[in-house]
Amino acid sequence: MKACPKCKSESKHRMRRKGIARLIPGSKGYACDKCNTEYTWFSIINISLKI
Repeated sequence: MKACPKCKSESKHRMRRKGIARLIPGSKGYACDKCNTEYTWFSIINISLKI
């Protein structure tokens, strides 16, 4: 889905992953263009979590 977990916007850009998310394969870091929330998307379970 890759939508922002805060505002549900699809507008985003890639960021570096932070913390433990760097060690998890299949995760990608994003920042929302609308609300500037940084979040990580986990492709294995198809869920977005706010950092």
